[in-house]
Amino acid sequence: MTRVKIGVSACLLGQKVRYDGKDKFADLEKYFDPKVYQLIPICPEVKMGMSIPRPAIQMRIIDGDTRLVQVDNHKTDFTEQFNNWFKENEQHFKQFKGFILKSKSPSCGNQTTPHFKTDESFELKDGLFVHNLKLYNSLTVINEHQIPQKELFQKFIRQISKTT
Repeated sequence: MTRVKIGVSACLLGQKVRYDGKDKFADLEKYFDPKVYQLIPICPEVKMGMSIPRPAIQMRIIDGDTRLVQVDNHKTDFTEQFNNWFKENEQHFKQFKGFILKSKSPSCGNQTTPHFKTDESFELKDGLFVHNLKLYNSLTVINEHQIPQKELFQKFIRQISKTT
């Protein structure tokens, strides 16, 4: 039997890939039968070429355009590099039936990522990876805080099961 492939933020699976060299382990495996589901780690920031550790990044609205930039130096812009990496790997992402991604992440947040304005106020929107996934695919995305919520988890399972 072919297992259902789910892409998971690598930091949630205990890999030390975050900007600060740490992880954000979430015991997700207890929710997924390994005979049915295969949790596959992915860290878009590392895959696109960023180091561990690395300077923190954020989504920032600059001159009306949303950019992925370094927190301490907004001129260090990773938007094009990230988008190019995504386009080069778009076919790879189609193997996944859904994604469990880190909330609030500048790349992986799903409606939880702050997009900062010049006055430092912000709106919560998608991280750049999620934004691209939604543009190019109709994949299901959930975050680590939604998995323990029974209704949201069941909806996620129904949606990824439909696409198998």
